Amino acid sequence: MITNYLSPVSFKVAIDRLPNVEFFTQKFTSPSISMSPVEQLSPLHRMYQTGDRLEYSEFELSFVVDENMNNYREILNWMEGLGSPENSDQFKDLQASKYGTVSDITVIVENSARNNNLKWTFTDCFPISISGVNLDVTNADVFYPEASVSVRYTNMKVENYS
Repeated sequence: MITNYLSPVSFKVAIDRLPNVEFFTQKFTSPSISMSPVEQLSPLHRMYQTGDRLEYSEFELSFVVDENMNNYREILNWMEGLGSPENSDQFKDLQASKYGTVSDITVIVENSARNNNLKWTFTDCFPISISGVNLDVTNADVFYPEASVSVRYTNMKVENYS
């Protein structure tokens, strides 16, 4: 069986709540997954058994910031509504919105023929941090500012695209 390498540039992101972030996404960093071994006591040396649960880290999306900062403000407004509302109506409005307080995010990875191949589905996502935006007039070339958002979720599933 001949298999091609995974292309780092062939993916799409689907986020209903954040259409401007979806369109301008440049990078997706999948979550790391770890399992801590269980230490078994012994008088001679440490012994370990397999762990009893997986630990999933948050994942990260990086995106080019549009000139009106609409994509940045989509995330900022969501985070403010969750964690630091200016008034009680701001959180209530977020809860009552079409999307609620959390959102599902799908990342579709394409194969070498640019056909949909794999689908990462993250359920009940919410942002936990957003980076700053770097504006710098000292660069000789124009580098469009990027921002990144770290996202927590309840469940992750990776499957073949169907």
